[in-house]
Amino acid sequence: MLGWPWLPGEVWYFTGVPHGGWDAGSAWAAIDFGAPDGELGCVASEYWVRATTAGRIVRSYDGAVLQDIDGDGFEQTVWVVFYMDVNSVGRVPLGAELQEGDQIGHPSCEGGFSNATHLHLARKYNGVWIAADDAQLPFQLAGWTMISSGEEYEGWMVRNNVSFEACDCRHVNNAIARNL
Repeated sequence: MLGWPWLPGEVWYFTGVPHGGWDAGSAWAAIDFGAPDGELGCVASEYWVRATTAGRIVRSYDGAVLQDIDGDGFEQTVWVVFYMDVNSVGRVPLGAELQEGDQIGHPSCEGGFSNATHLHLARKYNGVWIAADDAQLPFQLAGWTMISSGEEYEGWMVRNNVSFEACDCRHVNNAIARNL
């Protein structure tokens, strides 16, 4: 199971699920979170994106960080976590071995098409994007399951009859604390 990509006590904003993992034609594999200091627009955040699990960094450039979590050092085999829109300043280097909670970098708009600073998070299995709402392999963070409305960027995080709706905003209704 993947953990939250931020520290306990921080409140981030659930801003989108599901949508393209990477460019046109990829599965709706991604979910988005806005940082606590998130301003509208593209400015680097002071907050840190954290590793959702242990693994080796197998790509780190142009806003993208890929973390191999099966231990073989290749992004094309078994499980990979994809962190996107990570600022170049402070970004984790290629080859780094991380534990859950270690620093990945600061959210930004770098490397993608975005109108606001955020973290774009997705998964791949054997080189294939896995849809965030895949019935067989649903995207789960800390026990929360991502559910699609059927429309791009629109959906919910659900656990034990509690849900949060994705919103391209910063509001109490999409504010997610790691201790949830």
